[in-house]
Amino acid sequence: MSVVDIPPGIGLVGTPLGQFRPPARSRRLATIAVVLVVAFGALTWLAVSRHPYRYHASTQVILPVAFLAIALLGFAVRRAQLAITRDGVRWGWDAMSFTQQASRIVTAHAYEDGVALEAKRGSWWFLAARDWERYDAIVRQMKRADLPVREHTGRAPLRARLQSYGRFLDALLLGAIGGGFAVMLWSA
Repeated sequence: MSVVDIPPGIGLVGTPLGQFRPPARSRRLATIAVVLVVAFGALTWLAVSRHPYRYHASTQVILPVAFLAIALLGFAVRRAQLAITRDGVRWGWDAMSFTQQASRIVTAHAYEDGVALEAKRGSWWFLAARDWERYDAIVRQMKRADLPVREHTGRAPLRARLQSYGRFLDALLLGAIGGGFAVMLWSA
């Protein structure tokens, strides 16, 4: 029994027709990045604490914090999920998510390397195939959710692909690992 009946689509999230996660290798890279950056940061702080009055000691203390922030951002993004519901497309976590409502989607352009959601107003939202497991199922679930899907042959246009974050995020994570290692060696 419920106290209040609420019609669907007014703010409550619908039952997902399909949920999708980032690839396992990307999630592993994010986890490894956090662990290594924490370890390199601890070793850096240990080395700096032995000689705290060196000229670059303050830089060596702050840089591991910046690399940890990058690694934690990558970890959080790689833990986000994509859900296709009859209410639209949702990206995020259980506690917080971003939704492209079905009523705002003009067309979901399906390409071989991703789906570009064209909204009535605003920019397109591109979901790259390499950023999600089971890409073919994403397009199937969008059709099942009665979203206006239009299939195209070939790759997505450059303006849509520029919104893809996967390779850039992985490069940031590798940069954080390399930067943490370099600062650790510099402080030793």
